[in-house]
This record gives sequence, structure tokens and C-alpha cells, in this order.
Amino acid sequence: MFKNKLSKAQIQKLLLTWPSILVLLGLVAYPLGTVLLQSLFPKLMSQGFTNFSLQSFIITFKDNYTYRSILDALYLGGATAALTSIFGTFFAVLVYRKKIHGEKLITLLIWLIFFTPSYLIAEGWVLMMQRKGILSEMLAIPNGGLDWFFTPGGLITAMSFRLFPVVYISVLAGLRGLGSEYEEAARTLGAKSFLVWMKINVPLLFPSILAGATIAFAESVSDFGFASALVPQAHIPLITYSIYTAINKTPVNFSQVGVLSMVLIGVIALALWSQQLILGKGSYSSIKNQIRPFRLTNHKPIALTIFAYFFLCIAFVLPLSGELFSSFMKNTIRGFIASNFTFQNYIDALKIGSESYRAVVRSLLLALGTGVFAAFLGVGLAFVIQRGQGFSTRFLYVLTMSTLAIPGIVLAAGYVFAWNASYLVPMHLNLYGTLVCVFLAYLAGSLPHSIRLQIAAITQISPSLLDAGQVHGAGIFTLFSKILIPLLSGTLTATIYLIFSHLLFELPASELLYPPAQQLLPVEIVHFYNELLVEKGSALTVLGIVLILIVYGIGQLVIYALKRIKQMNSERIVQDILSDIKVGSDLKMSVPNSAIQMDIERQVT
Repeated sequence: MFKNKLSKAQIQKLLLTWPSILVLLGLVAYPLGTVLLQSLFPKLMSQGFTNFSLQSFIITFKDNYTYRSILDALYLGGATAALTSIFGTFFAVLVYRKKIHGEKLITLLIWLIFFTPSYLIAEGWVLMMQRKGILSEMLAIPNGGLDWFFTPGGLITAMSFRLFPVVYISVLAGLRGLGSEYEEAARTLGAKSFLVWMKINVPLLFPSILAGATIAFAESVSDFGFASALVPQAHIPLITYSIYTAINKTPVNFSQVGVLSMVLIGVIALALWSQQLILGKGSYSSIKNQIRPFRLTNHKPIALTIFAYFFLCIAFVLPLSGELFSSFMKNTIRGFIASNFTFQNYIDALKIGSESYRAVVRSLLLALGTGVFAAFLGVGLAFVIQRGQGFSTRFLYVLTMSTLAIPGIVLAAGYVFAWNASYLVPMHLNLYGTLVCVFLAYLAGSLPHSIRLQIAAITQISPSLLDAGQVHGAGIFTLFSKILIPLLSGTLTATIYLIFSHLLFELPASELLYPPAQQLLPVEIVHFYNELLVEKGSALTVLGIVLILIVYGIGQLVIYALKRIKQMNSERIVQDILSDIKVGSDLKMSVPNSAIQMDIERQVT
């Protein structure tokens, strides 16, 4: 009997593992392989693997623009990583050590920066800093006074403002494990604060700082939002914009897209390899036993608080205020005069049947649908990775984690080629140019992050719960519906919202894959900006942000309602059980009714 059950469990794992691998191969490996193989087989889409050639690399690297793009990627990415390391570490220390007033508000603003799409912030900066822009009108700055922003230095600064929360999150986790033993010992010996930080704390926090800086480097190099907003004005060669330009050529330069995609992945891989190489040359262990928390003081310098809020206002409030001001104007060039303010941009965007309204609805449904699908599919794949063993499980894990390093523009380019091949026509699988293709690209980009979140949550569930369910004959569907899903409901809700808020403004996949005459919200916003209708684009941006807040509020109300229903049901069950219990006189004297009720409530809830 036991052997039969064990065999059944093995069959169930097998039926879960290989379909999971096939799903990720179809969603990620096939499109990615298609775009990268274009560099080695220039006629892959028409003639298959018959014409192997390195001519694409020779032609691409003969172009001086390619070298400039690579050098700019290394220079801009490295400078951005260094600057974000300073900003992120500074704010992590301020918040963790409670050195400022209102650290909760500071934390909220940092998380808002982290979740805001890069191209929204980039467009806001353009509106504020361009000639005859909002900032020039407000401060009467002469033409050319803000041109420094559209230089490599301005781009590095803007990207650092956008990406420093990555380092902040990493260093904050490192500070929690740092303890105070070494620092207190140094202060006992007379070391000053600056010396303590430079000789003790910063070296011990170096792995956390380097991890955040590496992610910031990869994000800055692969970011398409800043590239699409600033390259047309700054004329700075960037790899992501070069890939976009090659795809939009007529005819499409397939081989150049493949070469540039391979170069972009190579630059990111170089950064990840460098991180491992650096960390492998030293020991940074700081947790040797129970961590002694840092003793907080009530000393909170006003100067630090003012500086922190001023910095965040520049990094977040300033660019988004450009979007907000523009959305209420007829024409931003006319400046701040009463006759220039209007609600017409919002009226046009919300007009039922307009292209803007349809774009908002399409993006809303796609983002919500993908969020729900990716969250629940992520639970299944995370369960297989966490509970499975053997080569197939390890392969699935490596495939999932490697996808996190793939830039969104490269994955979207892969979908252009993978689902537009001539051999798919007889099978009716030519999905390019349909919303299904957009959905699959959204899903491929979101699924790895969903799996990571679900793995973290599943590791907190005791294996004995699942084993007990299997011993009592529960199948896979019962395990998921009765145990996993209820226990992971909080993580599932958070995952759905995070994916939704990201995909509503997802630019690379939307820009490259949207069907003709079926524009999506980010495409419509970029279209308005490109047509110099920045006021209408800003109104759509503000509406999208408001929509995200509304969905978040509705989600919180639903969660609160479900908790109340669960609490009311639990109280009703407790009262029913207590009313049926006939407690003898001896039991009444030894065990109070309140103790019995508390024990029942623990078991029910």
C-alpha cells in the first residue's frame, strides 16, 4: 500500500515537473533562442539553420555606433551603480538607525520611486527640463540654461534618482544582520564615527552594497524607458534604443537585433560575473551568533531630515509634478496663465469609445488577467521547484532564475521573431500582431518574479502539512485548493497587485507587440509624446497612476471584507461548540471557560 502511494506521488511530481519545463521553454527559451540565433543564422526565419555566418558580427562591430553604445553602457551603467550605492546606503542607514523624522514617510516615498515605471519618470524629467519647459517657465530660466540635463551627466543623475531604491533595499537587509558588537568595540577604543563606518561597517556591508549596485548596473544598461524618452533629445547611443531602431527598420534587420541582444546580455553577464569574482576573494561574515541590535538614540538632526526630504522631492515629486501640471494645460509652451488651464485632456481620455479610453481598458484587462494567471501559475511552478528533486527540478530552477537577467527589450524582440515565423502559418500559431502574443510576452516577463515570491512563501510552510494531506489521500488539486492556496493567499494578492502595477505601464513588450489599431496605454502615452501632444500623454499617465491606486484600494477592501467574514464565521463556530459542551462541576473549577474558548478559537482560526 505504501509503495503504491509513493509511486503515485512520484507520478504526480513527474506530471508537474515536465509540463512546467515545457511552459518555460515555450514562454522564454524559444523566443530568446530565436532572437539570439539570428546573429549566427541571418536567414533563420526563411531558410532555417542552413546558412551559418559570423558576417552579422563583423558588420555590426564595424559600425562606430556599436562601439559607442557598448562604451556608453559600461560608462553610464558603472557611474549610475556608483552613485546609487552612495544614495541607497545613505538612506538605508538613515531609516534603519532612525536618524530622521518621519522615517515611515521616507520609506513610502522610496517604495513609490521603486515601483514607478522608468519612462514615466523620464518623460516627467523631459517636461520639466526641456527648453521652454515647466521649470524654465516657473523660474524664468533662459533657453539653454537646463541643457546640461540632456548630457551623459544628466542621464546618470536621473537614472540614479530612479534606481537608488534597489541599493536601499539590499543595504537595509544587510544592516539588519550587522549587529553592533564591532562598532561598539571600536567606539570603546576611541574611534570616531567616520572611521567606524569606513573601516568596519562599510566593509561588512560591502556584499549588500555590491549586490544592489550590480542590479542597478543591469537595470540602467537594459532600461528602455529612459532610452525612449531621452535618446531622441540627448543623442546618446544606447544598446536598448539601437535594438528598438533595428526592429523598426524596413525591412527588419534580424541579424543586427540578434547581435545587439547578445551584446546586451553579455554586458549584464559580465557585471554578474564580476560580482561573484569580487565576493569570492574575501570573507564578509558578520553573523556569528545572536545579533545584538543597535541601540537607537533620540538624536535626529534636523539638517539630515531636511536634506532627505529635499532629495526625494527632486528625485520623485519634481518629475511627476511635470506630468501633473502638463495634464491640466492646453499647451505647455504658453506657460502658467489662467486661460491655459483646462480639464479637456481628461475629458478626451475618458470619453467612451475614444482610442485613449479603449487603450486604458485593454491595458487594464491585460494587466489584471496576466497578474492573476502569473500568480497562480507561479504557485504551481514554485511548488515543483521547492518540493521536487533530481535533474529536471534543477534544470527548471536554473531556467527560471536565468530569465531574471534577460532585458525586457530582448525578450520582447524574441516574441516578434518567434511567433511571426512562416512555419507557424499552417498550424495557425502565427500569434504576432494579436493580443494573445502580448499576453504571452507579459506572462513570460512576470512569471520568474512570481515564482521567486512564491518560493519564498512556500519555504515557510511546514512540509508536514503537505505530507499529512498526501497520507490522507489528498491529490494535487486538493493540496493546492485546501492547503497551499489558503496559506499563500496574502502572497498571491501581493503578487497580483505588483504584476498588475508593473504591466499597466509595461513599455518594451507593448511597444513592439501591440496589434495594429489596438494600442495599449503605454503605447498611446508614448504616441502622444512623440506627436508633441504632451498634455494628452500626461493626462493618460495621471489616469493610469490613479487607476493603480483605485485597484489597490479595492483590493484592500476585499481583503478586509474576507478577514471579517472569516472572523465572523470563526466566532459563530466557537459559540456553537461552546453551547454544545456540557462542562462538569470539577472541570469548571479547574479550567475556566475563557481558556476553553481560547483553545477552540486557536484550532478554528
